[in-house]
Order: sequence, then C-alpha cells, then structure tokens
Amino acid sequence: MILTSHAIIGVAAASAFPSHPALAFSAAVASHYIMDAIPHWDYKLLSSKEDADAPLNNDIVVGKNFLSDFKKVFIDALLGSIASSFLFYFFGFGHSMLILIAGISGGIIPDILQFVYFKFRKEPFKSLYIFHLFTHSRYKKLKQHIVAGISLQILTISLILLLAKYLMSM
Repeated sequence: MILTSHAIIGVAAASAFPSHPALAFSAAVASHYIMDAIPHWDYKLLSSKEDADAPLNNDIVVGKNFLSDFKKVFIDALLGSIASSFLFYFFGFGHSMLILIAGISGGIIPDILQFVYFKFRKEPFKSLYIFHLFTHSRYKKLKQHIVAGISLQILTISLILLLAKYLMSM
C-alpha cells in the first residue's frame, strides 16, 4: 500500500487507544503489516533494486533516481499526514495531536525501516525486514492495474474508517 493509505489506517487503528500513545503507536504499526497482507497496488521506486531469488539482497540505490523517488515518497507521506489530519479532525474522531502523530508515524514507519535495513543490514532491522517480507501480499497482478489498485485502497480505507467510527460510537 502507499504511505497515504498506511497513515490513514494507522490513525484509525490508533483511535482505539485515545489516551495511550504507546498503544496507539503499536496498533498503527500492527495495522501496517495487516494491510500489507491484503493484495494492493503501490508505485514503483526507480532507485529500487530487487532480487526475486534473494529478497534480503534488495536495496535502494542512492543515485540519479533516488531524489525523484525521495520526492515521491515525501509527497505520499505528506498527503497521508494531511488526509489523516483532515479525516480525523472533521469526522469527529476528536483525537489529541499526540494520538494523531502516533497513528501516522506508526502507520508508515515499517516502510521507513526497510530503507534503514537496506543501508545498515544489521539487527533489529534485518528481522523487521524479514517479517515485513513475510506479511506482504505475494499477489502481484495489481501492480499493472493502477486504477483497480487505487480503487481497492480507497475501498479498504473507507471500510476501515467506517469500522473505526462505529467502534468509537459504542
């Protein structure tokens, strides 16, 4: 999933713990791995070097395409932060700023930690990367279908928001 989706869903998960920032952050991190298990679309990073036979050798190459990819990822994370803030402020979730930040950061940090693994390849980043690979959907057909992939993410986000709103009203 893209970071925007992870940020929004991370805040929805964090909303279950409105007065416990550490639990809110943990729920958001867990939501990332759960959502990655669902078949989804995500954009290609041009600086990515993937090895299908040995995924522990995957990397992000800091070269001519890296700045373009960095901008793409930064805009995605920024849009996720803005959308999360808007949705959760205007739709009555009424969270503190701390819970909002815990949800956004917890929702996107597993992807950031992949980059850390690529550059350091040491524990605990290696184990986190292996876990991320394990939980990630192996269904690849959505990669070529941007409209279906984005539509599925919008549907998933909508269902998660409805569920979070319903659970908060109980």
